[in-house]
Amino acid sequence: MHSGFEKQKLNKLDNISVTAFRIISILNMLLKGPCNDAQINEKLREDIEESRELSKDTICIYLNTLRILGCEITRPTKKNNYKYILKSHPFKMTLSKNEIETLVDIRKFVSDLNEWKTALETDRILHSLLNYLCDDAKIFFLNAKKSSLKREVNSENFFHEIKQLESYCKQNKVITLLYNSPEAGEKNITLVSEKITMENGAFYLWGYSEELETTMYLRIDRILDIKSISLHKNFIKPKAVIVRYKLSNCCPLSCGIAENESILEKTSNELIIEAAVTNKFKFFQKILSYGHKCTIISPEEIKNEIVIKLEKMQRLYNDNCCV
Repeated sequence: MHSGFEKQKLNKLDNISVTAFRIISILNMLLKGPCNDAQINEKLREDIEESRELSKDTICIYLNTLRILGCEITRPTKKNNYKYILKSHPFKMTLSKNEIETLVDIRKFVSDLNEWKTALETDRILHSLLNYLCDDAKIFFLNAKKSSLKREVNSENFFHEIKQLESYCKQNKVITLLYNSPEAGEKNITLVSEKITMENGAFYLWGYSEELETTMYLRIDRILDIKSISLHKNFIKPKAVIVRYKLSNCCPLSCGIAENESILEKTSNELIIEAAVTNKFKFFQKILSYGHKCTIISPEEIKNEIVIKLEKMQRLYNDNCCV
């Protein structure tokens, strides 16, 4: 369904065309949400130059025309704030299974880009598209999306506006927030805000903690409140540990070189990479995902920490195998 119209002039339309255009304009408005007589008239004045005020009877005739075409439209009552509500309509579209699977593949690809704005917009478009699919296509689409194992992108449960958080990051504001940690429960955390990212449908706020001397990344939906915000920009440069590691039998395009990493040496089957690590937890996750293909070169403290983690993982694995 078309989401907007070019403004029409009455002198360029005959009576039948004017009536048809008004009916389509009303349908377009109802697709966006409930509306009353005054809002319908306001919308028609936007769409048609020199449009006259329509009476309730005329609007009722137009709505009845839509009902004859198969639309289910509620009548205005006190319970619905005297607004017309479009419950259903017959103007559905059908997509093939291959087309739907392509849409799901696009969604999976966008979810891995780490670009939260693109991910939100993609999900908004797919959600709008869902309203126009026939029942069979809708069921197949929902099942295909669920089986993709990608969490639904959603920022509606945040108490704050995500764009406001982004503005704090652009100015590197020092913020103190109340955070619901899965390990420690509710606690106050102060950090220099840096950026917002998205991974597998979850949004994260990154920032540097002077107290812990490390970069943290916090799930935004676990932020309960922002206690204070600095008045000025903060230019603290996060402390980074320079780590060098080797990847064997790994293509540069597939190994995911991050923005804080650079390739020092490259041969046909090996890469030597240098990383400026500001968050060890995140870095260890990435290193461990490479498995036997990765070897830490330096420094010794990082090598030792990785060894300790691997030994702990092996003990846990052995314990579970013995149960």
